[in-house]
Amino acid sequence: MSVATEIGARHILANAEGFADRLAARAEAMDRSGKFDKEILDEGAALGFVKLIFNDDLELDLSRMPLVHEVTERIASVCPPVAMELGVMRLVSYLLSRFARPEVRDRWLKPTIEGQAYGSFALTEPHAGTDLRGMTTLARREGDNYILNGQKCWVGFAPVASYAIVLCKQESTERDAPTLALVVDMSSPGAKGEPGPELSGFRGLSNGKLSFDNVVVPVGNALQVDGFAGMMDGLNMARIDAASYSCGILRAALEVSVERATTRSAFGKRIGDLPSIQIKLGRMRAAYHAARELAMRATETYMLGNGGDQDIISIAKMTASDLAREHTDQAMQIFGATGLIAYSRVERLHRDAKATQIFDGTSEIHETMLGRRLVNAFAKDGHSGSFMPSWETVRTTETPTGA
Repeated sequence: MSVATEIGARHILANAEGFADRLAARAEAMDRSGKFDKEILDEGAALGFVKLIFNDDLELDLSRMPLVHEVTERIASVCPPVAMELGVMRLVSYLLSRFARPEVRDRWLKPTIEGQAYGSFALTEPHAGTDLRGMTTLARREGDNYILNGQKCWVGFAPVASYAIVLCKQESTERDAPTLALVVDMSSPGAKGEPGPELSGFRGLSNGKLSFDNVVVPVGNALQVDGFAGMMDGLNMARIDAASYSCGILRAALEVSVERATTRSAFGKRIGDLPSIQIKLGRMRAAYHAARELAMRATETYMLGNGGDQDIISIAKMTASDLAREHTDQAMQIFGATGLIAYSRVERLHRDAKATQIFDGTSEIHETMLGRRLVNAFAKDGHSGSFMPSWETVRTTETPTGA
């Protein structure tokens, strides 16, 4: 890493630290109200947290993916929904930069990076969650346009989206029909975004549903990639972010648990002197470091292009989210009755951790995909070497000094 790059990384990390401190003062109010806080998100964009994957010329530069993790983890440790909103802004910016035609990219990329436009990443449907091939949103070609019909749900920024990148089938709703990813101007007639049900975790996240009723979308608004493949590339970035949110939640759980164990007295001494509490803290610390290492490894595979190593990304997302859920439960146990107080930090962490096990692919689908690929690889090669780490996969990239 050059001196200039290292100085830049330190500056960004310092900005993230200050932003997190200011955000911490608003996190409980956001959770209580469940309302979207545009002001704090505008500040995050102004500090360059969306632009992290671009150079000064707005060209993609994935070399700072480890820095993206550090910033995301720190923000998520105080307010996961804001970390996710910034992550969605980076995700749609990535897809625009990599796959959109110049005229579409130029219309939406700079405003998104600057926080002047919000884009939705629209995959899930009311009757097709993890089973994306079961989706029924359909685009039919009519001359120079597609006519888009369908619905998407659990979509970030849906109520406030300026545009949406929508995965849909082309001409047919058959399971194996060709797919498109269309950049849809949400001001188009027939396009509508609205809030969804209130969530128990990640409250304050602008989330909801999109509907498309004979929406006219120019053919040139299709991403220049197979729709399913392009969106899976983006989904891998989202899954790395999800691992980073989980790391932030684990970090916060460890911080509050250590403070509680040190300051809470029982039976004439601090509870942190009890072996049962020390064991919880020791395992929590190990879980946090393990999750961080996996998340960082996933970011490094993504830096190499082509959507990263899907197995490593699945392992990181699944493991980090499961550990976050397990150890926020232990944090609540350390707090005892105080941990049950609604909207307290430890109670918020407990709820937010559960959400990480569900979005961007449930823990069950990740373990299923990993197991399936193991079986298929062994059946093909007749040995286990094809899925075991090799010397070629040993980490060679650098992470920001002091991160």
